[in-house]
Amino acid sequence: MKKITKLISSAVVGSMMMAALAACGGNAANEAKPAQPAAGSNGGKDAAASAKQVTLRFSWWGNDPRHQATLKAIDLYMKQNPNVKIEAEYMGFDGFYKKLLTQFAGNTAPDLLQFTYEWDNDMSDFLLDLKGNKSLDVSGIDPEVIKNFGTYKDRMIMVPSGAFAATTFYNEAFFDKYGIAKDTVWTWDKIMEEGKKIHEKDAKAYLLTADVDVLNKLILQPYIAQLSGKTWINDDFTTGFNREQLVKGLTYMSDLYKNGVIEPFGDSSAFVGKMEQNPKWVKGEIGMLFDYVQSYDKYKQALGTNGKLAVSAFPQMDGAAQSGNPVIAGTGFAVNKKSPNADEAVKFINWMTNDKDAALLLETQRGIPAASTAKKALQDANKLDPNITKGLDLAAKVKSVAPNVISTNAELAQIVKDAFQKLIYAKQTADQTADEILKGYGDKLKELKK
Repeated sequence: MKKITKLISSAVVGSMMMAALAACGGNAANEAKPAQPAAGSNGGKDAAASAKQVTLRFSWWGNDPRHQATLKAIDLYMKQNPNVKIEAEYMGFDGFYKKLLTQFAGNTAPDLLQFTYEWDNDMSDFLLDLKGNKSLDVSGIDPEVIKNFGTYKDRMIMVPSGAFAATTFYNEAFFDKYGIAKDTVWTWDKIMEEGKKIHEKDAKAYLLTADVDVLNKLILQPYIAQLSGKTWINDDFTTGFNREQLVKGLTYMSDLYKNGVIEPFGDSSAFVGKMEQNPKWVKGEIGMLFDYVQSYDKYKQALGTNGKLAVSAFPQMDGAAQSGNPVIAGTGFAVNKKSPNADEAVKFINWMTNDKDAALLLETQRGIPAASTAKKALQDANKLDPNITKGLDLAAKVKSVAPNVISTNAELAQIVKDAFQKLIYAKQTADQTADEILKGYGDKLKELKK
């Protein structure tokens, strides 16, 4: 348990994934039985008037827009199901895990809660197995998403509420200006080839830009994953890549800068986490970038009249062992297996996941809806741009390996980022950079494994 506490407390997956955790416990003998069939995905509202009165405590984390959207959905559900009272318990992410763990230890945990797969190892014993539950319809959720993120040790303990993946955002006007076909299938080599030509024609133009986190998470790691076919760090706390693969990835990154394919690091570093504000992107002097699909709107708005934003598949080398860009369902809903009202909690989760009215209230506050009915409801109401769905669908079509928690560790990420900046500024070679990373990883992984 000690190593898990240390590991997860420092895990970070950018702005959409969160983590910090520890501990375990629970008694499977107290697990609630599956509920009886519900009256469709409407939460059983037709029979609600004659049902017994129940109170559910629902706990989640998030920002104010998520809180307000969730509260509106709760109000609607209670109107449709007057026998159900839902008490909302919400806060920011900071402290949520520790509070929840304390509640489980003291038998005061809520009936249902927002959950992340990053807590599987520590909290699964507290949660109800939802597999085969007759009140829950997961037919509209990708089975691979349920398998990779909702299931732990053959128990389905989370219903994924939203999904995301990285994609390629590009400016159609830039492509037109430099004669790039919009249906180009991007490989890493193709990016190098086209980017070099563009910068030779126009010294102000760059095919790519990337901040330090994108360089690590969406260029270096996917490139190497496509070579290795593995996750970044193995479950046994060893690297999922070898030195040769790491050197190849670092060399590719260095060549992006040497050949003028990517905007100079010193210029892009002023826009970490806010690449849409980069003046060269705003002015249409950058052709494309990599980010998560839900970021579409901010890049579109930033371009304004200087271009038209479009989406294409994430780059993949010929013969890639995997995409390095999995569809991720970071969070979802779970049920306390000791809840006296677990049946009603499952019905509410089913409604939150599948109901069209719920989808229109929740929108994308928990990511792109994982359930097809909810996603379609947003599309039909013009609340979900087709390009966002396209980016997610493109990622889902390609073989990938689901991430594990250790691969997202912030301290490991910092080791890589510190090292490759020396490479970018030509202070050391790719081989020297690889050695620095492997040395740092060796020490840190031993520490995390304890």
